[in-house]
Amino acid sequence: MRLPSSMSFRVNVSLIGVSLMAILGAGGCTNRQVKVVMRAGDAGPERTFETNRADADERSRIAEAYESGPLRRGDGEDGVRFEATFAERDLPSEVGNRNGWAALPSAFGTAYLYVEQFGAERDDWTAFRDRMDAGDLWLRLGARFIESRIEDEAARAEWRRFADEELVPDLLSAFLRFNANGLVQQGQRIDTRFRPPAERGPRTDDEWFQIQVFTPLVAFAIERGWVEPEEGQLVLLSGVDGWASAGERAWSRKNLADPIVARFVQRFKPDAEPGTIGPENKDLVLLGLAFLWWVNTSDDAAAVMLESPAIPERDKERLRRGDRLISIPGPFGIPIGGGAKPLDSEVVLETGVAPFVTNGTWDESLGTITFSTKVYPADQRRRLATPVFHASWAVPDADVQRAIFGEVVLSGQELAECASWERMLDEETQAAWRAAVVQAIEQGDPAPLRSILDRVEGEGDDDLPAPTALQSVVPGKDPA
Repeated sequence: MRLPSSMSFRVNVSLIGVSLMAILGAGGCTNRQVKVVMRAGDAGPERTFETNRADADERSRIAEAYESGPLRRGDGEDGVRFEATFAERDLPSEVGNRNGWAALPSAFGTAYLYVEQFGAERDDWTAFRDRMDAGDLWLRLGARFIESRIEDEAARAEWRRFADEELVPDLLSAFLRFNANGLVQQGQRIDTRFRPPAERGPRTDDEWFQIQVFTPLVAFAIERGWVEPEEGQLVLLSGVDGWASAGERAWSRKNLADPIVARFVQRFKPDAEPGTIGPENKDLVLLGLAFLWWVNTSDDAAAVMLESPAIPERDKERLRRGDRLISIPGPFGIPIGGGAKPLDSEVVLETGVAPFVTNGTWDESLGTITFSTKVYPADQRRRLATPVFHASWAVPDADVQRAIFGEVVLSGQELAECASWERMLDEETQAAWRAAVVQAIEQGDPAPLRSILDRVEGEGDDDLPAPTALQSVVPGKDPA
């Protein structure tokens, strides 16, 4: 189907203007920021919420949830602050966040769980499908654009086959794998970042985890024939000590990246000299501008858009009428020009003890777990889903443990296992266990606990053997 070709230059001017406004706007105002501080209180979780921006309606809604405030933030900071103590199931949603808090008490201390997710709720599958559709659209636009610049008919036909059967499917698969790996990394450590080029030092445990997560992408590129095995090995070894010098980066670009691109381009245009990858390559910059112009003016580009599920039907009707003033989703949902500014979210948990499971950052000197991330609008996410902050920790009842054992012997995961075990006991056994604990405190000896531990020992469906850590601190267990 041929479409009207009377496309106006103002379309491109408008697009460039919008992009410039987005870029200038990004540098001219501060992101919206929210900070939450939480701690376990006697009456429930104590929560403080701060934000640098909130309109009157938001302040009123949050004040109603907190039943107080707003207060001024400290240290001369802009914005407002709210403070309150909540029941476990009644934590507020200040900016569309969803959260949860649980405290599991036991004879020897309390185990805690905290979870929270910022960002608007959205069907993750629909969001990911939309992103893949948008990526497929831009890949096919790029493939059609390159095809239009290949003069030899046989080479054009080979390029068309290659794009449809190898290039587009492989790049979609690579993006799928990248997102899956990113989701794993995000779940492992919220605050993980890529090291700045000038920051030297050995790799941290988190950085080694990054290598383990993303190495399969290099293997995928080798398997598909995009890079040679030796090139893949050199990519993985570059900066494997935790820091890549300026010389290493320059060498990798000149001897790995540039030749890989040149090999690919020359497969279809033998006399091409693509040059280096970067803004200093004026031909590459002009090619990019030519591509954007082609997208906004070419009948072939419009035909690709009409076939794409990424373009809504109302915009396809406009295209059929020759109207090119439509919004095209960014590649894989990432907006061209930067898009909206993200929400900067930070949560600080004052636990006093190290967590045994978390994806936050533990600071032993402060006794805190910190989570910090940027949350993008639902239709502009950089990752498959917004990160879920979580932490599990356990606080010993030092007085009880010292009274029975002479010191604190159960903490962290071992204490949490004991709390879980106690919850599983039936009412009769729980009552007997509590009585045994009282007796052990009075005698200053854990021996009274042994009869209960032996009562539930066994391998049947009605048996609930005590955790190994608890068994080990109560004398009298039969070694057999």
